[in-house]
Amino acid sequence: MSLDIDFFALLPDRLSPDAARAEAVHLDWPRKLGLITTEAAAERHHRGGYADLAARFYPSAVGGDLDLGVDLMSWFFLFDDLFDGPRGDDPKEAGKLTDAVAAALDGPLPGTAPPIAHGFADVWRRTRQGMTPAWCARSARHWRNYFAGYVDEAFSRHRNAPYQSAGHYLAMRRHTIGVQPTVDLAERTGRFETPHRVFDSAVLSAMLQIAVDINLLLNDIASLEKEEARGEQNNMVMILMREHGWTRSRSMAHMRDQVRACLDQFFLLETVLPKVYDTFGLTSGEREAAERYRLDAVRTVIRGSYDWHRSSGRYATDYALAASHQGYLEELGSVL
Repeated sequence: MSLDIDFFALLPDRLSPDAARAEAVHLDWPRKLGLITTEAAAERHHRGGYADLAARFYPSAVGGDLDLGVDLMSWFFLFDDLFDGPRGDDPKEAGKLTDAVAAALDGPLPGTAPPIAHGFADVWRRTRQGMTPAWCARSARHWRNYFAGYVDEAFSRHRNAPYQSAGHYLAMRRHTIGVQPTVDLAERTGRFETPHRVFDSAVLSAMLQIAVDINLLLNDIASLEKEEARGEQNNMVMILMREHGWTRSRSMAHMRDQVRACLDQFFLLETVLPKVYDTFGLTSGEREAAERYRLDAVRTVIRGSYDWHRSSGRYATDYALAASHQGYLEELGSVL
C-alpha cells in the first residue's frame, strides 16, 4: 500500500485486548448462518482479516460487543462480494438483493429470505439492543443510503457509463464504502450514545465526511489491482486518469495528497470541538459521550482502516484472481 505511516502518526494504533479470542472464533457466525459453506471460502475469508479490522475499529470493545463488530465486518465483505458478478451490472437484480436485505430494517424477514439477508437481520437485531429509538432511526437511515448506493453503482455499469468526475463518484461511493454504519456501531459496542443534537454541527459533519473520504481513498488505492482484474472502471485512480488525463502514478500521488490534506483538516476541526460543545450546551455527561465518539469511533475508523488495508490479504493478487473466478461467483450464489 502506497501510503506512509507518518500521515497517521498523530492517531494512535489501537487494538482490542480481546482481539485474539475474537479472531479464533470469528468464522463460527458466518458458518452457522450458511454464509460460508466450504473450507476454501473459509480460508479466503480468514485471509481478509476482518476480525482484525473490527478489533481496530472498536478497540475498547470486548466479549459479545466485539463479536458483534466482527460479525458486521464479516457480513460487509460477504455482501460486497455478491456484486462482483453479473448482479453488480444489473440494477434490477442489485435492487432485488438490497431490498431483500433492507427489509430487515422494517421487521422480521420471511423464512424464504436469503441467508445474506438473515445475516444482516441478526446483526441489526443485536445492534439495536440497548439503543434508543432515535439512535436506531439514525442508524437505519445510514443503512438505507448504503444499500441504495449499490443500485446506483449497478446503473453506472449497466449503462457502460463509468463515472467521469471525482465529484459524482464521491457522491455515490460515500454511501457504499459503509463507513457511517461502521461508525454508528461504535456507539453500540461502546454502550453510549452521542447527543443527537450535536450532529447538526457543521464541524462534526465535516469530521465524519473526512473519515468517510479517507476510508474510500485508502480502499480505492488498495483495491485497484483487484478491481482491474475483474474489469471494474469505477475506482478513484481510474476516474482521475479519465477526468484529467493523468498517469496512474500521478493519480495515486494526488490521492495521497488528498489523504494528507484531509488529516490536516481533521486535526484542525478537533481543536474546535470544545466550542461546539459549548454552543450546543452539552452537559458534562454529554461531553464525555461526544468525546468517546471522537476517540473511539471517528478516530479509530480512520486509523483502523489504514492499518487493516496494509495487512489484509483481501487485496493480494491471488485473492483478487480467485474472487473474479466464475467458480467463486457460483459459490457465493449459495448464500442467496
